[in-house]
Amino acid sequence: MRREPLGQLPFWPRYLSREEAARYLGVSVDVFDEEVRAGVWPRGRPRGGRGGRLTWNRSLLDAAADSLDGLASPSTTPEPGTENPWDRRIAELERRPT
Repeated sequence: MRREPLGQLPFWPRYLSREEAARYLGVSVDVFDEEVRAGVWPRGRPRGGRGGRLTWNRSLLDAAADSLDGLASPSTTPEPGTENPWDRRIAELERRPT
């Protein structure tokens, strides 16, 4: 499958690769990885036939950014060593009937 450069897409896809998610947020892949580990952004969701490809739901990234900027409920950024709160949110979304 040929992937179009993001600048040529009419919109950002709903599920973003690691590189696309970093680009969407305006940071390098290394910074994105660090911020995911710190709980700033939700963790990727395994996808594909064997679950080998991680993707990030753009809507959850937007919700996290809104929270960080005070545009939504208070920040859910965890203290170091605590559970990533977005894991719970991802699990809730995955349990919803389709």
